Amino acid sequence: MELNLSKTFLYRISPGDTLANICTRFNTDKSNIIRNNPSLDLYVGEMVEIKVNDYIAHLVKPTETLASIAKIYDTTVQKIVNDNNLNESRLYIGQLIKIYDK
Repeated sequence: MELNLSKTFLYRISPGDTLANICTRFNTDKSNIIRNNPSLDLYVGEMVEIKVNDYIAHLVKPTETLASIAKIYDTTVQKIVNDNNLNESRLYIGQLIKIYDK
């Protein structure tokens, strides 16, 4: 079972903000920001609609491992571990694992 989830919110541009550091801060990419803000100027105080990259919430099934889940989504075990702050490689049936876009 998987669910596609996303979150959209408004962000006020602060001094020193760049498109690159906004993307890093909110784990999104330039195309998402530009698509949602076609008249983007990046002036201080401008309100920008940010759509955080979609992720898939994967519900762990019996016999699944991090490796098998990584293979399904064409990602790496290490990325799944990092994105989900997992301290160990053990998964539990029914556990929700977030799979973010590359």
